[in-house]
Amino acid sequence: MDTQTFIIDSQRTAALDVDPQKGFSELCPKELPVVGALDIVPALRQNHQLASVILVSRDMHPQGAAWEAQSADEVLTAVGLPEVDVKWPPHCVVGTAGVELLPGLPDVRSYDFQINKGMDPDAHPYGAFFHDQADTISTGGIEFLRGKGIDTVIVGGLALDFCVKKSVEQLVASGFSVIVNLAATRAVFPDNTQAVVAEMEAQGVKVVADAGQLTLAA
Repeated sequence: MDTQTFIIDSQRTAALDVDPQKGFSELCPKELPVVGALDIVPALRQNHQLASVILVSRDMHPQGAAWEAQSADEVLTAVGLPEVDVKWPPHCVVGTAGVELLPGLPDVRSYDFQINKGMDPDAHPYGAFFHDQADTISTGGIEFLRGKGIDTVIVGGLALDFCVKKSVEQLVASGFSVIVNLAATRAVFPDNTQAVVAEMEAQGVKVVADAGQLTLAA
């Protein structure tokens, strides 16, 4: 993790909140709670202050999806479908509290662009920008960013080692400069954090401890 301060141009910078939903927090303990999920909200709001546009992605899953684990023993076991790798506990199901954004975030309609993903029962995409594992079916987020003249994206959300990581990889592959604010994200498996950070930095991603390392250009 870099400790230097980075200067950014807010007019060419976007903030992306990846799946900051109640289904990934202790507010929905039977879903997929990530330790410390509620603590990221202030840091996400700080990211917003540094950007000219803000985006949010949400898991919007149907009931009875192919990836749903029926027991704890099934979690992370292989599924073997083209668009589903492993099983997960049911989470962020449409019509339940799990799909809602974490308390303290803007209303979903107040974001400049919202991305809904995971609606297909036979698909479980992690990244915010494509509906498929091969990154060919766009959610429209990349096109929106390009249309707004954005070249830098500050990323936070849930969870670092899955949906955040994949979204960052998609942004890098699409030619954007990416900054990950660690104060604005948490991992499903906290022990993975250092390895995920190292992997992202190897791709040219700037990883900062908090928004205090980011300064707006005069």
